[in-house]
Amino acid sequence: MATLRQYYGNPGVPLVVDADPQGAITAWHSQRARLHEWLGALPDGAWGGPTRCESWDTTLLVRHLSSATQFLGYTLVEASEGTATTLLQGMDTRTTVASAAELLGDRTPDEARSFLAGADGYVDAALARLGDSGLVATAEAPPGHMAAHLAVSHFLFDSWVHEYDLLVPRGEQPVVDPLEARVVVGYLAGLAALTSHGSGESVALDVRLADPELRIGVAVVDGVTVITPNRAPTGGSVIEGRAADVVDRMTGRAAGPVGGDATGLAVLDRFALVLST
Repeated sequence: MATLRQYYGNPGVPLVVDADPQGAITAWHSQRARLHEWLGALPDGAWGGPTRCESWDTTLLVRHLSSATQFLGYTLVEASEGTATTLLQGMDTRTTVASAAELLGDRTPDEARSFLAGADGYVDAALARLGDSGLVATAEAPPGHMAAHLAVSHFLFDSWVHEYDLLVPRGEQPVVDPLEARVVVGYLAGLAALTSHGSGESVALDVRLADPELRIGVAVVDGVTVITPNRAPTGGSVIEGRAADVVDRMTGRAAGPVGGDATGLAVLDRFALVLST
C-alpha cells in the first residue's frame, strides 16, 4: 500500500511557496499545451507503445491524466464556491489512481485526446471562476487540503513527470521550461521535506539545479514548510543535478546523476519510497 501523509481540515497541508501563485497556473498551461501538441502528432498506431510506467501503455497513461485532470477541475470548482472537497481522503497512491482511471473505460486515440482536452477546459473554467484572489482558496490534492494554486502544482508535477514517461522510451526529451521546473521541483522538494518532518526529522534543503539553472530553498518556519525560489537557507542540505534527474529520483524512477550531501539525498529517497511502495 502506497500512502502519503494527509492533512485535512484547518490549516491543511503545512506547505507554502514564497512566490506569486499565478506562476503555477502559467506553468500548468504551458506544460499542457506542449503535451497536447505532442499527443496530437502521435500516430494512432503508436498509442499502444510502452511508457516508463509499469503496465501502462500510452493510451492507459493518457486515461490516467484525464482522470486526474477531471478531479482537479472538480476540486477547483468546489473551492470557488467555498467547499473544500474530501474525495481523496484515505487514498492509496497506486490502487486509487488506477481505479479512477479505469472508470473512464477503453478509448480510441481520438477519444482519449478529446477527453483530455475537455478535462483541461474544465480546469480552465474553474480557474476563471477562482480568479487571482481565489488561488488561495482551499482545494484538495493527494496530500490533503491545500491552497488551490498548490493543488494545481501537484497535478502539474504529475503531468510533467508523465510527459517524460511518454517521451523517454521513444528517445525524446521534453522542452525544459524554467518556470515549470521551478514549480515542479520546488513543490516536490517541499513535499519531500514535509514527509521527513512528519517522521520527526527537520531538514532544510538547498536545491541547486542545472538545465535549467535554478536554486530553490526549503525550510521550516514556525512549523510550516516554506519553499523559496531563487534563495536557500544557510546551512541547508545540498541537492544538485538536472531538474529532470532530481524529479526522477524523487519519484522513484531511474535517474541520471544527482549529487549533494547524504542528508539531502536521504530526504529524496525517503520520499521516493513513499511514492513507490
